[in-house]
Amino acid sequence: MGLINNKGDIHMKLKTFMIINAIPAVIVGILLVVVPSLLIRALGLPLDKGMDLDGQLYGSELILMGLVCWFARNITDYKTQRGIISAFVIANFISLVLSVMGLVNHTFNTVGWVAVIAYAILFVVYGIYWLAQPREMREAQQVHQPS
Repeated sequence: MGLINNKGDIHMKLKTFMIINAIPAVIVGILLVVVPSLLIRALGLPLDKGMDLDGQLYGSELILMGLVCWFARNITDYKTQRGIISAFVIANFISLVLSVMGLVNHTFNTVGWVAVIAYAILFVVYGIYWLAQPREMREAQQVHQPS
């Protein structure tokens, strides 16, 4: 059983996935804001001057992403959902590329794979939601197609 069934419907509701995205994003964001050096060291990054501030700024962005997911989870308007999902597809693709680059150029240690896997999952799943067409729209198109 995959994310999409044979009728083209997605098994997991967008709301559920946004909640799954929101909780760890806010938790990791808070950790980065409060104790940035802990997570920076775990990735094998040097604790250079300003790195704590970079970690805290990144943490605030993770909190933003988590809060957007949390507060947008009940939006049912298709155009609004599509805009939010589009932003998440683009942002997670960029983060995936940057994380892979961090591994390839040995900026991250092996813990960097956690970021690569997380961003890959987010990119793929939001991409599936972006490509999926709501059932109501598919049914309306079938009704209006000439025989």
